[in-house]
Amino acid sequence: MTDPDAITLVSPPDVYRPASYEHAAIVGDLVFVAGQVARNVQGELVGPGDVAVQAAQAYANLARVLDAAGCGPADVVKITTYLVDGADATAALAARGSFFGAHRPPHTIVVVAALARPELRIEVEVIARLRRTP
Repeated sequence: MTDPDAITLVSPPDVYRPASYEHAAIVGDLVFVAGQVARNVQGELVGPGDVAVQAAQAYANLARVLDAAGCGPADVVKITTYLVDGADATAALAARGSFFGAHRPPHTIVVVAALARPELRIEVEVIARLRRTP
């Protein structure tokens, strides 16, 4: 029997993995995904200065993490997007719409002074639910 209080940490091999944390934590039926940014699998920035390209990469990374955790975009129950410039909201929302399609989970945009690296313009974190199997 599986311990329902156990925490399972997940980091897919096709997403850059920082040394200090895993990309997702699964506890019970919930998946908590760390903020995803515009880094390729080698850790290199994708789309310097272009929030639309950075958002697309962040969502591509998010898709890989969700898949590795056993869920997908339709399982997301909450989104938080961090931007360094409120003017980037339009591009961020377009990328979100492309990723989620008709699925419209609650979403918060937070404009911050900076992200972990000065070249990053967007970071997206989510909470999702695991798919229930019959």
